[in-house]
Amino acid sequence: VFHNGAIIKQPDDSSDSVYLIETGRVQTFYISPQGLDVVFSELNPGDFIGDLSAIDGDLPFAYFEAKEDTTTVVFRRSQFLGALRQSPQFAEVVAQTLCSRLRATNQLYLESRLLPMRTRLYTELIRLSSRDEAGALAIAPAPTHSELARRIASQRETVTKQMSHLAKEGVIDGSRDRIRILNEGYFRTEITNILGTMNIR
Repeated sequence: VFHNGAIIKQPDDSSDSVYLIETGRVQTFYISPQGLDVVFSELNPGDFIGDLSAIDGDLPFAYFEAKEDTTTVVFRRSQFLGALRQSPQFAEVVAQTLCSRLRATNQLYLESRLLPMRTRLYTELIRLSSRDEAGALAIAPAPTHSELARRIASQRETVTKQMSHLAKEGVIDGSRDRIRILNEGYFRTEITNILGTMNIR
């Protein structure tokens, strides 16, 4: 079990362990030599950590941090590669997982190149949300403005200014420890105008 905040794997980790996430949530991010960090998509149950290193023999390029208490199944590299070679079903599962991560990475790349900051914030708010009992999109617990800024490669002050504007316009309600999106169409219209009908992952 990795508790919330624990680093599961990091760039200088030379161990050959591969982790299959059973429960929990893991954030992948990279820290530049200048101390700036870039957040990649989250990993969820069914995703692997260390699979790329096991396949190509290279060290991991990113950090993997548990965002809540996370349980995993641990494979040695030899076990993981052996399962790939001996079980077509297992190999297919791994291939599907890699395809899903590649699609998510490609989408984040497109968003970073095509979307202005405010629209990147809209996509991230939708991505983090789920439907509440009234059918509205909501995020609970609400991320801090610093966390949102980190996820969209922006500054906390800029995110705070934009969130205040959205609340003033009645697009979101950020009361208590929860964010409710009151006008989902406001977000989706601007996103669609730039990205077309691409699904937000």
